[in-house]
Amino acid sequence: MSKPAFADAQVPKGFNKLLEKLNDIPTLPIVASKVNDLINNPNSSAADIAGILKKDQVLTAKVLKLINSSYYGIPGEVTDVRRALAFLGFNTLAQLVLGLSVFSLFPGEGDQEFPLVDFWRHALATAVCSELIAKRVKYSKPEECFTCGLLHDIGKIVMHEIAHDMFVNVVQYAREHKISFIEAEGALDVPNHAFLGEYIAAKWGLPAVIRSAIRYHHLDVRTAATILPGTKPPIYIVSLANALVVNIGIGHSGDYSDGNMKPYMYEALGLTPSDLEQIKAQTLEEMKKAGSFLAVKA
Repeated sequence: MSKPAFADAQVPKGFNKLLEKLNDIPTLPIVASKVNDLINNPNSSAADIAGILKKDQVLTAKVLKLINSSYYGIPGEVTDVRRALAFLGFNTLAQLVLGLSVFSLFPGEGDQEFPLVDFWRHALATAVCSELIAKRVKYSKPEECFTCGLLHDIGKIVMHEIAHDMFVNVVQYAREHKISFIEAEGALDVPNHAFLGEYIAAKWGLPAVIRSAIRYHHLDVRTAATILPGTKPPIYIVSLANALVVNIGIGHSGDYSDGNMKPYMYEALGLTPSDLEQIKAQTLEEMKKAGSFLAVKA
């Protein structure tokens, strides 16, 4: 396996052995890979994505089931991809296919120590919250932030799959000390999930903005010169969404802190503490309808 390119070339301590195990993680389905290529191609059209989805009836059925759920609220029954495109648009549908495809790579239920349904509920809430924040701050591609939020912690699932004992130790330490997962990783001097997540995202060929959100959502990137300016807003958005979702306790990602909210997370986006309370309430309301995502995964 060739090594993906990163924002910095240094591989953190302890990662080499883990990276060797990544061959055990499946690649994206062919259809998802082609849809991912369309996302990265400014000349792509709605007809392109409709043609690709025709080749995967199972994925198409999941997409249509989700589109017909209460979350999207489309009037009448949508029975074909072209009609779905008319309502949702190219970007939303493409991001939806990408997210569902990643879901399908990790079908297990986890264990008592870390039930995956709770993890995916946290990921989904972060996605919903990210899109709400993006719309509030008028970010040009809110559906992109949904996918960034959905996949922000994918490194935890990867660690759960290829280094289970290490993963369990981190979760237990975080619980015992009432700290975040990443703080527990640091205390135990183990490779952090954000780098591992970016690595697998690069292996899958996901867009740079998604890889950056995965890698840097725990860091203050305001003065980071090596990060492309265009990827910073989604990083701020996902950082804030993750903190808010942990704080209000939707799902569980192995984080036992109160969310570790920092003022820069919302100040960088021009938001106020009052805005945050409204976003929390909106997220809770939207999650009442978003359970259909988890149902489709099952």
